Amino acid sequence: MSKVKSLLSTRMGFFGLASILFWLKTYLVYQVEFNLGVSGAIQQFILLINPIAFTVILFSIALYFKKTKRAYIALFVVMAIASMILYFNVMFYREFSDFLTMNILLGSNNVSGAVVSSTVAMMRPWDIFYWLDFIILLTAILYKKKSPIKMDSRPLRKRYAVATTILGVALFAGNLALAESNRPQLLVRTFDRNYIVKYLGLNFFTAYDAFQTAQNNHVKASADESNLVDIVDFAKENDTAPNPEYFGEAKGRNVIVIAMESVQQFLIDYELEDENGEKHEVMPFVNSLFHDDSSYSFDNFYHQVGQGKSSDAEILGENSLYGLPQGSAFQTLGSTNTFHAAPNILQQEAGYTSAAFHGNVGSFWNRNDTYQQFGYDYFFDSAFYDVSGDNSLEYGLKDKLFFDESVQYLEQLPQPFYTKFITVTNHFPYPLDEQNAGFPTANTDDETINQYFATANYADQAIEEFFNYLKASGLYDNSIIMLYGDHYGISNMRNPHLASLLGEDQDEWGDFQNTQMQKVPMIIHVPGAKNGQVSHKTSGQVDMLPTMMHLLGLETKDYLFMGQDMLSEEHDDTIPFRNGNVITDDYSFIGQSIYDNNTGEEIQDTLSEEELAKLNQIQEDARKELGFSDDLMMMDLLRFYTPESFSNVERNDYIYSDQLKYLENDPLRSKSLIEMNGGQSTTDLYKTDAPELSNDTTEPAKDSEGNTDNKDQNSSEEMDTSGATE
Repeated sequence: MSKVKSLLSTRMGFFGLASILFWLKTYLVYQVEFNLGVSGAIQQFILLINPIAFTVILFSIALYFKKTKRAYIALFVVMAIASMILYFNVMFYREFSDFLTMNILLGSNNVSGAVVSSTVAMMRPWDIFYWLDFIILLTAILYKKKSPIKMDSRPLRKRYAVATTILGVALFAGNLALAESNRPQLLVRTFDRNYIVKYLGLNFFTAYDAFQTAQNNHVKASADESNLVDIVDFAKENDTAPNPEYFGEAKGRNVIVIAMESVQQFLIDYELEDENGEKHEVMPFVNSLFHDDSSYSFDNFYHQVGQGKSSDAEILGENSLYGLPQGSAFQTLGSTNTFHAAPNILQQEAGYTSAAFHGNVGSFWNRNDTYQQFGYDYFFDSAFYDVSGDNSLEYGLKDKLFFDESVQYLEQLPQPFYTKFITVTNHFPYPLDEQNAGFPTANTDDETINQYFATANYADQAIEEFFNYLKASGLYDNSIIMLYGDHYGISNMRNPHLASLLGEDQDEWGDFQNTQMQKVPMIIHVPGAKNGQVSHKTSGQVDMLPTMMHLLGLETKDYLFMGQDMLSEEHDDTIPFRNGNVITDDYSFIGQSIYDNNTGEEIQDTLSEEELAKLNQIQEDARKELGFSDDLMMMDLLRFYTPESFSNVERNDYIYSDQLKYLENDPLRSKSLIEMNGGQSTTDLYKTDAPELSNDTTEPAKDSEGNTDNKDQNSSEEMDTSGATE
């Protein structure tokens, strides 16, 4: 024992102990917190050793300090930073099944109160173990008299520090060689961050991601028109001829898009059984729309978002492009990139006015700047609503109040208009105050899942109230209303706890089931149409914009879209996910596995080499599509490409906070609902049972510019995949 104490009281001994403890802690996190898809003895061995190399390299920094205190302080600083990176990734992964990236960290200033709320929600009692090594070692050094471990005041020769660093590099080289033998081209085909962490470790991923971020910034600066050649060819081949049965069916109508926060497809027609055995339909109104004769609905429609979550859904739905491999395109590129987005396309091709509505701060996801780049005429964020007191929850204005307060601005928009409403109440971790409670909660061992159904029901009621207003005001018959789920509500980590409610076996739950859970509702409601249908074809959010344009009678062939018209007979059923997985009507390509969609069974081992090669080519082609989209976005290539009927966006000469005076003096104001109604407001036609308004019939107070005077603006949304939030 005395020899051990003596060894630990040397710098190298203490360094070795710190390295071993951090290595074991990281491996414990891999096993307990992350789902890395490890299979086979070789992958298990790689997972065991991959934390060692970078731990040795990072911790060896402390060995270069000659002075005793500086050396030990340096070691603890490195330990603290490495532990924070590890722990923040643990919390992030618990909800979003993904890892923090540099773009997320750099954009985190936009994620305010919700980060705190989400962080607390992600904490677990056993998290103390992830800091135990740091606490024990720091205590041992600080309590000199009682501790068996002493600081070593003897200077360490520099060659020992250099040798330790070289040892770490050698260990990493061996790790990389072993990883490449099991997963060739690991760093070339980086579609899934899980692979990099599984094979090379979390610390390497963090460093590699930082390098890639810097490299991508350089790529954008060096891009030119020549980078567009292959993408233009792809877009022309990818464009589909519109179905003449539907082309122009909604020509000239207003467009109203409702982003249904965190609503998944399994909620459609779902009935939740309460403790008395009575069943309750979770989203009865949305269900009725889904099956309406005037609706084109899709039950195999997938969200395709990455770490940008709701903002990625907006990129997909309004640009027919994918979000970035890492971080949020809104945050990273939204202030400067050129976009061919729905608001500007409709304005230039058909004279539409555009407006976005969101009961949270406009700085979140950098929406203020990005919407200017998209060509939005108006953006009503929390500054235009009364979000004080119990009107808001963690993530913004409650949906019923949000729609109610929005119509005072909606009625002033010149028609035809393109509008987008972003709901927030059905948002992780799904809180609902007592005055709005009433719908049963589920009975699982996960409180987040239990609350999810109640907030979804609340959102359904809010949407129904808004539809009632549209009908009462006369807007309904002259509009096309698109409703879509923006991304998953229940994460992969929680899905097994949901299994029993879906009639599935929790023990049988796996990657295939997780992928199927990425379906979200897609409803295109065209009042008066009689040929509505529920389509079973596989489609995704990237298809929304070309579908909408064809319904409005607008051609898409001149645009560089990655998606296709879902109503076209030529629509391709191949749908890529941001992580490189691919879905078709018949197959699911998940990581290195291929599943039969009908049986849910892995089939790659039953296929001939020719069949396997053919299917693998489908996956590669889909990933190539992601690559084209990434090039367009990250190189800002649309600045070099202008369709014949389109010119580049000119930003408004006013900021959104000053927009009301421009709205009041809009040269096309005579086409607004309120002016066509003889100047009489339609706000009294809005009927809501929101309890917050039961004793308050007054309008929100306005400042001198006409903005709502909010004394307690809510500025939070959930950090969702993922510091990406929402």
